[in-house]
Amino acid sequence: MNDTLHKFHSLRVKNLFNYIHEFQLTGKDVPLHDLRVEMKKYKSLIKFLSFVYRKQKFKKISLKLKYVFQHSGEIREYQILQNWLDKNQLKHITSLYFPETQLNEMTESFRHKIAEYKKTFEEAVRFCAPYIEDTNIILCEQYITVLRSKLEKLFLKKIHRSDWHELRKLIKQWMYATNWIPDSAEYNSGYSQFNKLQEMIGGWHDLELIKETLSAKQIYLSIDVNVQKEFAHAWEKLNHAIRTKEKQIKEMLETIQSGVESNH
Repeated sequence: MNDTLHKFHSLRVKNLFNYIHEFQLTGKDVPLHDLRVEMKKYKSLIKFLSFVYRKQKFKKISLKLKYVFQHSGEIREYQILQNWLDKNQLKHITSLYFPETQLNEMTESFRHKIAEYKKTFEEAVRFCAPYIEDTNIILCEQYITVLRSKLEKLFLKKIHRSDWHELRKLIKQWMYATNWIPDSAEYNSGYSQFNKLQEMIGGWHDLELIKETLSAKQIYLSIDVNVQKEFAHAWEKLNHAIRTKEKQIKEMLETIQSGVESNH
């Protein structure tokens, strides 16, 4: 047994149930965010186990967790949108198109299913725990090496904007995996740079989702003068923020690519 992997799994189990319980009690954005982070980490374990053992074995539980993750994601995206609208004082757009009542309804819908979702978590733990117990450290080291090789191959070619989100997911999978071995120093070179890049991409992705949501509501067609003013301001702010993020991401990509190329 790999004690480090076992401890990582045990902490995820504890946190999953703690955060979903906290969200059940409060309906606040922080425990929901924390719950989704823990779900990503648990899903990373299942992805690893699927790689090591037969993938088909984990298909059913993966789909069940994916459903919970997507349901929570709908609320999280609405929270992010509302926080951005509030930060930029876009009161008319908020009240007319993204009212608090909608978020409350979405939250209640999720909370109504929490008992079912807890059972999904319990099922996942029962299914995965024996594999976690049987997995040795060598398999973890091999998996980390495979992920790192995939990353470096990506950085040896041009990475397009359309690839950024998938790149972020691969980086996070590798980052999580480095926590599964006791001494990861030789496996996590460049960790801080990769972490900074994935955080940048995450921020950029949030802004793109906000822009997409505002566009889908066709707010630009409103005849309300106040809404028109707010939308013009919002659109300008969004586009400026997205351009800034894209510039930062491209610079970081170039920095990491230079490092990878010099090692090949």
